[in-house]
Amino acid sequence: MENGGRQFSFHDSCGERTNMSGIKIKRTLNESAERKMIILEAEVENSADPAVVILEKLPFTEETARGVASESTQLENEMQNDVYGQYRLQPHPANNPVKANIIHPATQKHIEKYTSSAAHLVAETPDLYYGVTLPFLQNEQFSLGWVYNFLEHKSEQERVIYENPDPNLGFMMAPDLKWTGKQIEDLYCLAIVHKKDIKSLRDLTQAHLPLLHGLLKEGKNAIKEKYGLPSSKIRAYIHYQPSYYHLHVHYTNIEYAAPGVNCEKSHMLETVISNIESNGSYYKEATLNFVVREKDKLFRAYSDFGYFKDDPEVELNVLKDEFESGDCSKILKFLEMLGRAKHEPSGEFWETSFGESAWRMAVMSMCLPQHVNRRKLVELSLVSSLSSLGVSNDENTVWESKIKEISTILRNHLPVLIAGRLEALFHEHVEVRRGRLSGSTEHTLYRGILELEEILLRWEEDCKGNAKPTCYEPIIQRMASLQFPGHTRYKHFKDKGLLEKGLKFILEVSKLMRLKRTGWVNSQVRDPETVAGHMYRMGFLGLMFSHTERKSRSRSSPQLYADACIIGICHDMAECIIGDITPHCKISKEEKARKELLAFSELVQDLPESTAMDFFTPFTRFENQEPEDLNAILTKDFDRLDMILQAFEYEKKEKRGKFLQQFFDSTMDYFKTEAVKKWQKCILQMRDEHFK
Repeated sequence: MENGGRQFSFHDSCGERTNMSGIKIKRTLNESAERKMIILEAEVENSADPAVVILEKLPFTEETARGVASESTQLENEMQNDVYGQYRLQPHPANNPVKANIIHPATQKHIEKYTSSAAHLVAETPDLYYGVTLPFLQNEQFSLGWVYNFLEHKSEQERVIYENPDPNLGFMMAPDLKWTGKQIEDLYCLAIVHKKDIKSLRDLTQAHLPLLHGLLKEGKNAIKEKYGLPSSKIRAYIHYQPSYYHLHVHYTNIEYAAPGVNCEKSHMLETVISNIESNGSYYKEATLNFVVREKDKLFRAYSDFGYFKDDPEVELNVLKDEFESGDCSKILKFLEMLGRAKHEPSGEFWETSFGESAWRMAVMSMCLPQHVNRRKLVELSLVSSLSSLGVSNDENTVWESKIKEISTILRNHLPVLIAGRLEALFHEHVEVRRGRLSGSTEHTLYRGILELEEILLRWEEDCKGNAKPTCYEPIIQRMASLQFPGHTRYKHFKDKGLLEKGLKFILEVSKLMRLKRTGWVNSQVRDPETVAGHMYRMGFLGLMFSHTERKSRSRSSPQLYADACIIGICHDMAECIIGDITPHCKISKEEKARKELLAFSELVQDLPESTAMDFFTPFTRFENQEPEDLNAILTKDFDRLDMILQAFEYEKKEKRGKFLQQFFDSTMDYFKTEAVKKWQKCILQMRDEHFK
């Protein structure tokens, strides 16, 4: 099913043609002895455009076999040995058919598609999909005009064997061009869905299960009714990567070794359905393998990224290695954008900023049961703050435009994989915000975290000016629905003791969303950041640039994986009890450390043991700074980096010159990691340039 285009075509006079005159073979593009096929580039008489000619020997049928075994076939003996003989036959043309698929006028993309080229295997992670594959596909793909012509009944309607017209669950089915329709042995049909927003396997979620079940059941039934082939003999599968990016399903005879049926390209429809039923976000989170050929532009995109380098992958050592090659100013510009999220109110009626709200949601996510993927919820919470970037925040957002805007910002400022990872997370956040849940436990819980945060914001607003806090029962009920510790006792015995202790912890750390950092207050900075805002950007830095430890990060691990992201979120929590102690407070380092340890212990002492340790362990790692704990060392560098970057942001905003020089002086020889040393140098250069 492809259209012939609007220019002069070989097909325009196909009704009058009785032979292949007018076609001149130019060169061989590809050939397959196994499939008995050859692909040629050709010239067409009276046309300046090239053609692609695909010649393929058809499978034998009983009828053609009887014709071959007759007096009309010429026979020449090539070898004989005992009872074995080999002969070369020249059957009558009627018994020796060849199928020809002709693409004319063919584009350069068609020629590249069919040209033989060396193949390579890509293991595409979600980060690679968003960072390399998707940006490429948005610029480079075949036109879908012929698909829409087919779906809108403008072409090829005589070939349709089945249609379900439902715009969301329906599809149209026709024989694929690879099949003549004259013998069942190489049956090949194609179903194209009516929905236009599903590009590939990557887009499928639990919401698409009714569509997929229909493609499986209705598609096989249509073939059975039309051609008599039972469903047990029909192979239904989806290609990845597909040849065009509009969801379609292939149906072939199980006895036929169809092109693209190999394991690195085809995904059985039954397996796809099963995977999504077990995890609604399966194909958004899975690593998918596919073959790419050196002639393909996608190969070049991966090659430019460095995917095919022969060097073995070396684990990043943050003490010695940099996070990016070359100029780091773009990353620092992005971090400055996150500085906006620290300060900008998250809604018309809230004083809480995007960054502060994201930080609290991350903290609440850490309080959830151990059997869920809390790490994923923390990441989604932090990435929610990206709504503050760009022209408008999410209070006035058309979401499709916002996704494109954030994608552009990420791709323009960050290394490919980091941009891809954040883009994937932000897209998930948007889908959950819009109520388009995949059906996964994590999406359901994240939706609940978003709702709980809004309840807390409203409750805090109601409490303003009231001597006695308003009723917090709705908060307790929402926490119970999210399975916070104590939810079972609340459900069965109406005992909310554990839930109240969890709420007490959340409200206690929420004080950090109003506690201004002492250093900025003493320096008379207008509207200074809060401690929570500071921990938000540190957590985001850790999300992007943590050291990868050789330990389990599986979703089944009871201990929350504490890299620089989690350490950054937790490291200053004790300040909700003792305040933000600075060197100017005339308290020794030893006394400060003692006070913080006691305060943190008091803060988490009423939480369940495992939850308490998920907060306490990252805090002590930050404080202890063990030489082998690279994530703790990196977080310490992030702590001071955030400070000098914030100082530079305030200096530019307040136009009082270098009035925060003391913060730069205190960190001049402080940093231990090469990556952050590089950023420090760049900030100092940017600062000098700004104040020239």
